[in-house]
Amino acid sequence: MANYKTVTRMTDNGPFIVKLILELPVSVTGNDVNPDVFNVYTVRKEKNGEVLMRAERGAKKAFPSVGYRDVIKAYPCDEKGKKAYRSTYVALEMNEERLGKRIEGNVLASRYLLNEYRITQIKPIPGEEVDVTGLVFDTCIEDICPELIGWENGKSSHSTKPLNYGYFTPKNKDNKKLPLVIWLHGAGEGGDDPLVAYTGNRVTSFSNFDMQMKFGGAAYVLVPQSPTVWMDNGVEKLGKSNESIYSEPLKYLIDEFIKEHEDTIDSSRILITGISNGGFMTIRMLVDYPNFFAGACPGCTPYYVNNLGEKDIEILKDVPIWFTHAKKDELVDPYETSLPLYNMLKEAGNDNVHLSYLDEVIDPTGQYKDELGRPQKLFNHGVWIPMLDDAITLDFDGTRVIEGGESVTLYQWLGKQQLGVKREDKKAPEHSKFMIQL
Repeated sequence: MANYKTVTRMTDNGPFIVKLILELPVSVTGNDVNPDVFNVYTVRKEKNGEVLMRAERGAKKAFPSVGYRDVIKAYPCDEKGKKAYRSTYVALEMNEERLGKRIEGNVLASRYLLNEYRITQIKPIPGEEVDVTGLVFDTCIEDICPELIGWENGKSSHSTKPLNYGYFTPKNKDNKKLPLVIWLHGAGEGGDDPLVAYTGNRVTSFSNFDMQMKFGGAAYVLVPQSPTVWMDNGVEKLGKSNESIYSEPLKYLIDEFIKEHEDTIDSSRILITGISNGGFMTIRMLVDYPNFFAGACPGCTPYYVNNLGEKDIEILKDVPIWFTHAKKDELVDPYETSLPLYNMLKEAGNDNVHLSYLDEVIDPTGQYKDELGRPQKLFNHGVWIPMLDDAITLDFDGTRVIEGGESVTLYQWLGKQQLGVKREDKKAPEHSKFMIQL
């Protein structure tokens, strides 16, 4: 028996194991290995060791989440999985598919699983003197996930409601003041595992080079986690009260994080964004803490206009906000939330409020296609997919949003917001000289 490594990739559909790395007793080239040399069997287990029972969509009965995965590519690589001409390591690539998913859950809760593999050699591999046969790999010694480089976990010191959080620290060679981007997760990413909060919806995209450049070259990213859901008002968890028991503990966490990084966080560029349950909390925080956040991007927010407080519009009319919502949202009706709130803010004189009102949510990457080869239509509540791909560009009237004299995407726009700077004076942040951690 031998060891193997897994490689996890953060995708629009969550984290998937897409590669296995095996160490062979002989050195091989690309001519010596191919997808037919090994078969790959996997078992998805709960953390208590029980095999996950799952009913696929449309099925009436749950079955064990076990089976064989197809290997689509096999090649020599280094110990981290990078392709090489000759090596004792071999990488086995697999498609993004259910048996490779590392998270399981529903709209209200998600959890990481134990993905166990048994890789069996079924065809010989040429050796220097004799062919290699009979190899079996059944113990995982490492998971490699490049998107998690620079990410860590923490917990606030609040006396009654301490909150877990994940955060990304960029490299800042020039020791300059950097913006802080706060992401508030949806209902399905709450609980006691902060890793779920920033990987369930590929929030790690905020730490990639392209996204960091949209915030001037480098930005801190903070992802607090709610123990239940942000909409929990102490009586009901998913009501329409627009109240939350987590408002003060969340602000405490944010203030504590800023204090810990006070030399390098620009307090005039505290930016907040989130989706669904977190889209609600984004608005809640703007209302509860005026003149603190420089800009906000709430997605599919369940902040209901029927329960708007008297001060809500008065405060929000002065805050740069870019809403995103789909017309056919299955869970949050835009006619009760984003659409009338956007109209109210426009009428109140907010000249920097926008609404991307999507006909439907379609894969923006071209990676996922339907049976006719067209971009895949997705869950219409899932506006976080185009948001985190930064594919949101159009305002409510169908025109491009202009900021600082140029057309911008959602997060380019957010990166330009700053307290105390008049809109007509805003310019694009200068490209930073410091390098971010990749």
